[in-house]
Amino acid sequence: MDRLLRIVMPVFNDWASAGELIRHLDTALAVGGWRVQVIAVDDGSTMGPPDALPGLTTIELVEVVELETNLGHQRAIATGLVHAWNSGPFDHVAVMDSDGEDTPEALVCLLAELDRDPGQALVAQRAERSESLAFRAFYQVYVRLFGLLTGKRIRFGNFMILPRDHVRRLIHVPNIWNNLAATLVHARLPLRYVPTARGRRYAGQSSMSFVNLVLHGLGAISVFAEIVFVRMLIASLVVLGVAAALALMVVGLRFFTELAVPGWSTTVMTFLVSVALQAVMVPVLLAFIVLGNRSSIQVLPVDMAPRFIRDCRALHGSMAQAAA
Repeated sequence: MDRLLRIVMPVFNDWASAGELIRHLDTALAVGGWRVQVIAVDDGSTMGPPDALPGLTTIELVEVVELETNLGHQRAIATGLVHAWNSGPFDHVAVMDSDGEDTPEALVCLLAELDRDPGQALVAQRAERSESLAFRAFYQVYVRLFGLLTGKRIRFGNFMILPRDHVRRLIHVPNIWNNLAATLVHARLPLRYVPTARGRRYAGQSSMSFVNLVLHGLGAISVFAEIVFVRMLIASLVVLGVAAALALMVVGLRFFTELAVPGWSTTVMTFLVSVALQAVMVPVLLAFIVLGNRSSIQVLPVDMAPRFIRDCRALHGSMAQAAA
């Protein structure tokens, strides 16, 4: 029996690119023995999708899942994963952007790697990057900051293929609201990197602003909040130790030696005391935040995501036939 692949792609207004991508997927996946269903998550678009996508022969269903409001890229993906799980049995779920930068050819490469170990997540690692110099510079700063704060490296984005068991686990983890890739690493689920080339948008311009990029990076870091807390605690203790040693040195020079102490030593002492107090207060506040989060009720995507779904309709095929 052919294996069932569900493709989850978030869409915000960019229906021209999404339609073109789906048509290219229909051609690229014609050979391979897969049943294919596409779940296009309409992330609160102000422009509606087309009424239909005629002419598809390989893809048996294109379903638009309309959200009540704009949730953002990561939460739209999380909602799509929950909907894919709730739509009945499947073998794998592919997650990809709808603008064409995640190419159908790259998806075929990922699928070709599945037979080596179907139990692993296959994640696309960019072998070539086509972004601007400014973006690449910011990305390098982010990678290094992420490594410094978490001790981890994330060398992939949202373009991936997940086996059924991975999907089941991930939709019960609150962190996929913030960042899917970081959650996959944090959950220590088995994964394998597959080099792929980045494609070009089919139409229009990206709506990803600098602010959104920063928030995306912070969302990934937040997944490792406890690790960040421990590292900041150690850094605070180091700063406290250095400040205390310097303060004792100034006091020793003032009261236990006959050396002349500069007049600005009082200013230095005030500064060191201020640094020491901050080095104590920061980890204390972080401890309350982290430990408070651990004891609070977690918002699980599997429970919350269906509440954001306003409507579901098929642009191609029949949901009843696809489920049969």
